[in-house]
Amino acid sequence: MKVKISFACMLLAAWIGFVSCKSSDTTPTSTSASISALTCASTTFSTTAVAATAYTGVASVPYTGGNGAAYTAGSAIASTGVTGLTATLVASTLATGAGTLTYAITGTPSASGTATFAISFGGQSCSFALTVNASGSGGSGSSGTGLGITTDVSSIVTLAEAFKATLSSTQLAACQLTYTKANAVRWSNLPQALYSAKRVGLATSTLSTEQWTALKNLLKAMTGTAANEGNDEMLGILAADDYLNANGGGSTYGSGNYYIAFLGTPSATGLFEIQFGGHHGTVANTYNAGKLAGATPSFRSTEPFPTYTWNGVTYQPIQQELSALSAMLKGLSTSELSTAKRSSSQTDLILGPGQDGVFPSTKTGIKVANLSATQKALVLAAIKTYTDDLDATSASAILTKYSNELDNTYISYSGTTDLTSQGDYVLIDGPSVWIEFSMQGGIVIRTGNHPHSVWRDRTGDYGGN
Repeated sequence: MKVKISFACMLLAAWIGFVSCKSSDTTPTSTSASISALTCASTTFSTTAVAATAYTGVASVPYTGGNGAAYTAGSAIASTGVTGLTATLVASTLATGAGTLTYAITGTPSASGTATFAISFGGQSCSFALTVNASGSGGSGSSGTGLGITTDVSSIVTLAEAFKATLSSTQLAACQLTYTKANAVRWSNLPQALYSAKRVGLATSTLSTEQWTALKNLLKAMTGTAANEGNDEMLGILAADDYLNANGGGSTYGSGNYYIAFLGTPSATGLFEIQFGGHHGTVANTYNAGKLAGATPSFRSTEPFPTYTWNGVTYQPIQQELSALSAMLKGLSTSELSTAKRSSSQTDLILGPGQDGVFPSTKTGIKVANLSATQKALVLAAIKTYTDDLDATSASAILTKYSNELDNTYISYSGTTDLTSQGDYVLIDGPSVWIEFSMQGGIVIRTGNHPHSVWRDRTGDYGGN
């Protein structure tokens, strides 16, 4: 009897082992995130640090050779040299090619000097250094915060004039307009054919190759060169419209259906706005007296999403925004998520096109002041994916302003924290900053979803005018 039982047990064990092996053999493995190089020497920081002063900031470390894989948040890395700080990798998805890793830095630096962080990612290692200023040195300020930002407006004016010089008299008349509220608010997320008010300015369908090149040079200076942000993002949005044109959308879509307008004459002393927009992308930068007066409203969307290939180039506009906003929400505890949950679902943007100057007077959700330093850094990292749609000087100044107001900022959401399902929504609402992200169903590409997102500023929309 004992022999029979032992033999049966042996058969059972063998069968379990066989099933286990079969299960293991058929389980898919995820792609590991990898890069070819890290460039710690080119790391940028959202704000400067001051000795013996609590610090919350974001470090952006450039990389090349990304394989497009997703990665999770890292463990805290303690600073050396100046101690008291930690850097934590924020979960995101690698670009295919060049991009940036985001590290949330928190803590209180023990002294002035240099805080160094040794990082390793995707088989590459390097160290980046954060300068810590002495207490009372004023290092936490900037050359300009909020409205009235000192940046290289003279280059913007020069490039605007270079573009205008390529235009015919008829084209110039369509492009150079009067600075008025009626003109400034003429933007939408709808294709031009479906937008009843119609955009102002010159249609890009009329531009020659030379004129397009001059315009793109201007847009690049206005929107900045951060990897997969700013200029890269806008090029991806334009290419997405061409993709829709060729894949079921027809002539209603396409990069030729965008418009460029100068509201007021570009100059180093006067007031003017450069508005560029069409379906799924609007830039509205206002300049006054040689300074950037406002960079909002700023609308971004893209279909298809999250990635697509057009003319041999792979694009992923707005993927970094989604990843950072999702990481921000997933950094909250269960009880904090309950506080942040909106009382009802929000299926589209609250302050999208046509909703100017109607900011809600009451803030909802969870107050950032009640979050940990690490959670605050995740909020700031999400905001940074929007301010990075500007030139580096302007982006840094505005992010510093929002960082200084962070404790009085609120976040709320509805749907899921993945932000990939139709109806998922998140809002960052501060004394100045207003950022919304809403996942919509597909319009042309019916099998997928696509995001709508708007960045506004309570005091800086249209330069505060």
